[in-house]
Amino acid sequence: MTSFQRLVLLLGVWLALLPACAGAADTDAPSIFLIAKPELQDPSFAQSVVLVVFPKDGAPVGVILNRPTRIVLKEAFPEQPQLKDRNDTLFFGGPVQTNALMFLFRGQSKTDNTFPVIGDLFLSGDGELLNRLLSQKSTAVQRYFLGYSGWTGPQLEHEIALGAWYVIEADLETIVHADPRTLWRDLMRRATAVKT
Repeated sequence: MTSFQRLVLLLGVWLALLPACAGAADTDAPSIFLIAKPELQDPSFAQSVVLVVFPKDGAPVGVILNRPTRIVLKEAFPEQPQLKDRNDTLFFGGPVQTNALMFLFRGQSKTDNTFPVIGDLFLSGDGELLNRLLSQKSTAVQRYFLGYSGWTGPQLEHEIALGAWYVIEADLETIVHADPRTLWRDLMRRATAVKT
C-alpha cells in the first residue's frame, strides 16, 4: 500500500469518526477567523489565524491559515504520479489528527463530505474527492493542510470568553489571497481597529 493510499484510508476512518462530515454538511453560522491574541501562548496556536466553520450536526472545525510547513505535496507522496508536478505547500492545519489531509477547494456546489466555507469555497478531508479533483487536473484546490483544529461542546465559546481570540467574519479574499507570512499581523490590525 502506498503512502497516498494509506492517507486515503486514514481520511476514510477520520470521516467515519466525524459525524458532521458524513454528508454534505450544512452550517449553523458564517465562517469566522479566530486571531490569536498576543497573550495566547499555546505553541499550536500562538500568532495563528484559524478559519472556522460551524457544522449544524457537529462541533466547530477549522484549519490554521498561516502555518506553512517546509513540505510540498509531491515530497509528501513521491510515489503518487498525480502529484509529481505538485509543488503546493502543505500547511499545519491544527493539532488534531496531524496525519489527516484536509484541503480548501473551489466548487460549483457542495458535495458529500464537505463543509461550506464562503461562496464557492469548501473544506474537506475526503480522499476520493481529492483524487477526483487531481485526476481532472483541476486547479480547484486552493490549499492543503495536515491536521485540523477542533473544539468540543462549548470549548470554543469558553476560549473566546476567556479572551484568547479575536473573532471576525471570514472573507474569501483573505482566505485565498492573503500572504500567510503577514496574515496574523494584518488581521490583528483589522480586529483591533477602532470603528467610528
